[in-house]
Amino acid sequence: MGSASKLEQEGEQMVDLIFTVISLIVIVPLALFLGVIYSYLLRKLSARFQWRVGPMLRMYGDLKPLLGTTRLLQPLYDILKLYGKETIVPDVSRRRLFVYSPYLSLFFAVAAIFFIPFPGMPLLSWVPYSLIIASYLLIASILFTILGPVASGSPWAAIGARREVELFLVSELGFVLSLFAVAIARQSLVIWEISSGGQSLYLALLTVTAGALMFVAMLGKLHIKPFDMPEAEAEIVAGPYTEYSGKLLGTYYLTKVFLLYGLVALFISLFLPPIATDVLWLPLYIVAAVVLVFLLTSVQVLNPRYRIRNAINWYLKVAIPLGVLNFIIALAIWLVV
Repeated sequence: MGSASKLEQEGEQMVDLIFTVISLIVIVPLALFLGVIYSYLLRKLSARFQWRVGPMLRMYGDLKPLLGTTRLLQPLYDILKLYGKETIVPDVSRRRLFVYSPYLSLFFAVAAIFFIPFPGMPLLSWVPYSLIIASYLLIASILFTILGPVASGSPWAAIGARREVELFLVSELGFVLSLFAVAIARQSLVIWEISSGGQSLYLALLTVTAGALMFVAMLGKLHIKPFDMPEAEAEIVAGPYTEYSGKLLGTYYLTKVFLLYGLVALFISLFLPPIATDVLWLPLYIVAAVVLVFLLTSVQVLNPRYRIRNAINWYLKVAIPLGVLNFIIALAIWLVV
């Protein structure tokens, strides 16, 4: 009897392992597809808000033979086009750091999504301290968008990288405060436990305040107006990416696609439980993701670009105090509930 039970348990563990491995393989193209769709929505909604057409969802009949039936995957086409272009490495650059940084940034962005659940696929979100692991991987990905441009030797890239560092210091603080306020309230550092937990009136209050703080941090991480100072084309050409071209530039843009997916998925997992757990929640998960992208787009089109000084002041006067408030609320929930 004991032997049969042990064999059954080992069989279940093997099935779970196989399912996890398959999920880790499937999530990469799935995250790429959803990230491209989110990027398309950002571009399309921005265009419609500004009375432009944007990438066509349904192509004109006479252009279908040339351009296809839809441009829904236009962000992916742009990246693939860059992979077909010549890659130029500046002579004055620190070659290895310049070349490897885009790939390392992409590696850490992809690694981060393995620890963020998707409906029906826990992935590695059940791993102890998965919240810390995912946040560190996302931070590491952004760090290599700073190191690569610094190694290029371009003054424009150096200015963009400096702005990135200044924005990084304040936006990451807000990002970390929002994550760990939720962790304190939920008494867990495991994303799966947080995302599969229930809601209460106290937690709903924290969802509003901490969710708002993470939303603002996402604006900085994704360079969405008013926090797109590192890529201010009118001021510093292409900012950190000025000297990048070809497949290296395409890799950075691909990293942005995975970062967009990862941040949206992490937001839903932490602040809208249990949407990111069971596959039955998938329709609501997609709706939540589209609404979040819509809000990001709305902020982008309704705001001008901040100066870096104004952005830092705004974070210090608004976002960081909001983070402190989140901690107070989280501690109160932890003590009361």
